[in-house]
Amino acid sequence: MKKLILLLLIAPIIGLSQTTESAYEELIKKNPFNEMYPKIIAEDAAEYFDEFNLLFSEDSPIASKEARLVAVAVSAAIRCEYCITAQVHSAKMAGATDDEIKAAIQIAAEIQRFSTLLYGNDFGIERLEKILGVN
Repeated sequence: MKKLILLLLIAPIIGLSQTTESAYEELIKKNPFNEMYPKIIAEDAAEYFDEFNLLFSEDSPIASKEARLVAVAVSAAIRCEYCITAQVHSAKMAGATDDEIKAAIQIAAEIQRFSTLLYGNDFGIERLEKILGVN
């Protein structure tokens, strides 16, 4: 069992392909964001990014517009100005209105605010679960 776990941990590392200079230039032409990755993992990272973006596609279990609104809310919550710019643009391209974007941001802000209140007052997960009727 330990050997299987070790193999599962090491296999992805062994499987990483080193990116050649010409392949790296092609990746950058394909998507300028690929420049952020170290050359040694650029091909694998770009492939992962393409797969990640399937979450915003027709094949995703979440509709594209809603997925983009989630991304806007998270971007605002983590205060990533790059992410906010990109995700608001992408949300609008997916059909989100300014009011929907504002609502997503408001939801993120209120959850963060309420989390601060619960955490700061040492509310306790057991107490919350009791109120919610979870257990």
